[in-house]
Amino acid sequence: MERSAAFAWARGAMNPVRVNQFPIVIYPSEDSDGGKFTAHCLSMDLVADDDCVEGAVSRLLHSIDDALAGAVKHNANVFREAPKEYWERLASAQPLPAKLLERIIFDANKRLGSGSELLVDVEKQCDLRQLQTA
Repeated sequence: MERSAAFAWARGAMNPVRVNQFPIVIYPSEDSDGGKFTAHCLSMDLVADDDCVEGAVSRLLHSIDDALAGAVKHNANVFREAPKEYWERLASAQPLPAKLLERIIFDANKRLGSGSELLVDVEKQCDLRQLQTA
């Protein structure tokens, strides 16, 4: 199946959009001295790192898109839950600050408007939360 078919599937033409289908927790990278962030999609156990929260989430969304497109092409299931300890992190994490969430949604919509097919509807399908740092 082509990427456009994967796009239709992920956006709900073949599979209804599930709200908060992609729980994502953001935390300081474990192998960093505090200068990087990890965005972790718990329903797929995918992670991405970057120097800022927005960058980590953007990289993660690209990885989710690629995994979904590959899953549709090969009729595979890419959903596998992260270990329990990361779900516990999500439970204690706070929603992203409104301005940061707005920028992430804006960037995702800008990517969609540029002709790129964004498979994940960030606003409807993602539950973005961040661990508070001391």
